[in-house]
Amino acid sequence: MPNTLNLMLKDQLSRKLGSLDNVVVINHEGLNSEKMALFRSELRKNKLTMEVVKNAIAVHALKDRGLKPLIENDAKLAKKQRVLKGPTALIFGGDGTVDVAKFATKWIREHKNTIKLKGGQMGPDVLDVAQVEASATLPSRKDLLSTLAGDFLAMPQKVAASFQACYAQVGYAFNA
Repeated sequence: MPNTLNLMLKDQLSRKLGSLDNVVVINHEGLNSEKMALFRSELRKNKLTMEVVKNAIAVHALKDRGLKPLIENDAKLAKKQRVLKGPTALIFGGDGTVDVAKFATKWIREHKNTIKLKGGQMGPDVLDVAQVEASATLPSRKDLLSTLAGDFLAMPQKVAASFQACYAQVGYAFNA
C-alpha cells in the first residue's frame, strides 16, 4: 500500500502535468547548486519550466495522461535504456518540444557535463536522444508562422505584379 505522501505527490503531479504532451527529459545530476540556480533562471527567461520528478511517482501519475506514449515506450525498453531511470527532470513550456530542445542543446554546448538528454515526447511521438537533438535544428513555431504569413502576404503582391505586367504589355502594343 503506498504511503500518504506518495499519493499526495502523485495527485499533485497528475494535476500539474496531466495534460502535458510535449516534454524533454534530462538527467540533471551534473548541476550543482550554483549551476542549478543559473539553469532555472535561464529556463524562466525562455518561458520554460523544469519539474524534477521521482520516477515511480511520475509513472503512476502520468501513465493514463498526456505522457502515456513515453511511459509505455519506456516500459518496453531494457532497464539501462529507460528514460525514466536515475535522476530525472522534465522540461516543458515555450511553444513546444522544439523550443525546449533548442534550449537544452544550447545549454549542453555552453555548459559541458551539467545535464544529459535522455529523450522526450512531441505530441504522440516518443523521441530518443538523437531525435531530440535533431528537433533542436527545426524552426520554432514562431518562425514557421512568420514564414507562412510572409508567403500569404506575398501572393497578392505577385498577382498584382502579373496584372501590371499584362497591362504594360497591352499599353506598349497600342503605342507601337
